[in-house]
Amino acid sequence: MAVKKSQFTPWSYHKGSSKLHRLPAGIKLAFLFLLSLAAFFPGSPGVNLALLSLIVLILIVLSFASGLGPLRLLRGSGPLFIVVLGVFLFQAFEFSPPGINLEGLRETAIFCVRIASAFAAGTLLFALTTAGEIRKSLSRLEAVLHLEKLRLGLGLSLMLGFLPRFFEIWEDVNLAWKSRGGGNKLSRPVTLIPLAVEKMMIKAAETASALESRGL
Repeated sequence: MAVKKSQFTPWSYHKGSSKLHRLPAGIKLAFLFLLSLAAFFPGSPGVNLALLSLIVLILIVLSFASGLGPLRLLRGSGPLFIVVLGVFLFQAFEFSPPGINLEGLRETAIFCVRIASAFAAGTLLFALTTAGEIRKSLSRLEAVLHLEKLRLGLGLSLMLGFLPRFFEIWEDVNLAWKSRGGGNKLSRPVTLIPLAVEKMMIKAAETASALESRGL
């Protein structure tokens, strides 16, 4: 049975000509980074709800403006939410005496929205901006601050570049798993996660060798 590869890999670049695509990479990086930080801003429940609602609304509007749509911004976040829900729901149940901690459930819901907002902001950034554009923007910032010798821009761009790379590898190993008749079994993450980590380590070693050969 043939298995089609997804048309949109999470945190991958989405070619387009929208106004958001044409914005300078530094502006997009700074804005979406601040938006992600704002999602975790501490405050009262009322302030948190109002701020998160505003952030979600902004992300929805930007997703339509970029030609992606809000659902694509959360693609690939399923495993992350399973782990988050598992940890926080465990805290919401009380065993002595048995019962449900409503405050724990509220915190779980708020934290999930925060994680979703940060994940969506990251997806939007990498969908609108290439790794090369991010590197050039960080290099310009280095020049302005006279920090060229530290090569912070190169380090940050490499780190940011590995985030979408993980999802590319995860999509590839999932595709291989499905093409061999693998289903949604518990053995899938147990088998695929170490394989994906191994491929990431190989990619990191190859990148390090390439940088060393260029004297970096």
